[in-house]
Amino acid sequence: MKRFIYAAPDPIQDHAAAQRVTPKRSALATMRRRAATVTVAFTLLACGEARAVDVNASDYVPVPAGTNLLLYYAQYATRSEYISTSGVGMTRNTGLDSYVNILRYVHYFDVAGFTVAPEVLIPAGTLYNGRIGGVELDSAAGFGDPIVAVAFWMVNNKATQTYIGITPYLFVPVGQYNPAAALNIGENRWKLDTQAGWYQGLGNGLSFQITGDAIWYGDNTGAGSGSQVLSQDTTFQFQFWLSYSFADTWQASIGYSKYWGGNEFLNGRPTGNATERDQARFELSTFITPTFQVLGLIQRDFNTSGGFPEDFRSTLRLMQVF
Repeated sequence: MKRFIYAAPDPIQDHAAAQRVTPKRSALATMRRRAATVTVAFTLLACGEARAVDVNASDYVPVPAGTNLLLYYAQYATRSEYISTSGVGMTRNTGLDSYVNILRYVHYFDVAGFTVAPEVLIPAGTLYNGRIGGVELDSAAGFGDPIVAVAFWMVNNKATQTYIGITPYLFVPVGQYNPAAALNIGENRWKLDTQAGWYQGLGNGLSFQITGDAIWYGDNTGAGSGSQVLSQDTTFQFQFWLSYSFADTWQASIGYSKYWGGNEFLNGRPTGNATERDQARFELSTFITPTFQVLGLIQRDFNTSGGFPEDFRSTLRLMQVF
């Protein structure tokens, strides 16, 4: 299961700019001209298969060939601070809220003895209550960039509960995007997330899962005034989950994630945004019936640099197996 990652390109490009932000119309116009493109790179969540960027606790446990999964995600996140890569933080009259829905379909089959799972994710959502230092940012709503992926398991050993796989995720830039807007749901650029994961059962209901990601970003050639180029360094991510299964159908998990890299540039100049942050997580799931699962997830960012740290994120995921 994954969550959409939230990336927030910042309008504030240096310390002086941060000091000049005020709630005046002129300041807002300046911010818009600098193209503060805040984007939501949706968090993927799903049970039983790998996810891009963020994963749930048992994503790298494959299900039998011929199985289909239909998943629905509802995610809410709130933020009350902005921290640039230079360490400048703004908390007064600063914040951003988001609500995202994701529809996801996954199909499993075997090829030459290996398990393969193609999937597609369609996100839609809204960004609202956006403001930096009292400067209001227009809200944004619509479809995000759809995601296509294929998971491959090189090791699928049920006897030892050892599963190792790799999943490339491709973000297709067809979501809502307006270069004149301060906030956008789509990113107007191609993005590729290559993820490797290892799930290991430990016995007595205990298990762990480790994943690592490298996220490559294409250039957004319609940023800022509409003709500027927004580029970004590769982002890396490490994720760890420790899980305990109990009462037959329940599982509780605690997790940790670390992002680093991802510095952004507008026409070669740093924007003050990056993807530097740590995150704590707690997840609880249960099968209501043998083919229907409900999962809840809460997360909180800390040690953030280059964006809006999430004070709180909650996700409800519903999964139907058929």
